[in-house]
Amino acid sequence: MKDQLKLLRNAQSIDLYLDERHRAKEEIFHQLQEHKATLNMLAVDLDSQKASLGETIELRARREEELQEAAERHTLSKERLMSVASTKEYNAVEKEMESLKKKTDETREQLDHLKEAIEINERAIAEKQDKIADLTRQIDEVEKDAEGKIAILDKQIDEAKVKLKESRTNLKSNVVRRYDFIRSRRPGEAIVGARDGYCTGCFMSLPPQLFNQVHRGSTLEICPSCQRILFYQDDDTDAADQSGQAQA
Repeated sequence: MKDQLKLLRNAQSIDLYLDERHRAKEEIFHQLQEHKATLNMLAVDLDSQKASLGETIELRARREEELQEAAERHTLSKERLMSVASTKEYNAVEKEMESLKKKTDETREQLDHLKEAIEINERAIAEKQDKIADLTRQIDEVEKDAEGKIAILDKQIDEAKVKLKESRTNLKSNVVRRYDFIRSRRPGEAIVGARDGYCTGCFMSLPPQLFNQVHRGSTLEICPSCQRILFYQDDDTDAADQSGQAQA
């Protein structure tokens, strides 16, 4: 069983390596999604601001028409004022002209505000367009860089899968089943060391008899607390692990 545990630990080291590579790929995809989400948000905001600008421009056009109409009516009223026959009619026309002047002044003031709003909107739209262009270029660069990184990760994953398959070849089916079951329920390590009477996976104390059985290494033992497979770990094991990692 000691040989089986050693093979299993080797298989686990490859699985953990694969986990790390898959996480690296997920992180790359996540970063790309974040960039694209930001770009989409800016694009939506830009469309909204363009729509708002269009409405403001339409409103300015209507106010300019109103101003033109008021000017024409003021001219007509002025002509009427020259031909009125009574004081009452004169006062009525004069009052109408004052109302038109007030309306004209208000419209001109609105046009000034609308002009300012349009200029602000146009500047904001130009800034957003520049940001979108910059972000688009950045995303293109990130995507190109990501393609290279993903290609490397995929190659490493394919190579590791071959090694994993070879590593699992000499493992007993019951050992593999137990290991795979734990891995399916608990991410990370499925086989952990038992050292100085405790499990290094959950750091809970092990029953003395169980620890002795793990030490002998003749049977497959499970931690009663975290349900991981146990192997005996001492200084020699640590040294062997470090040597194996250095060679890898």
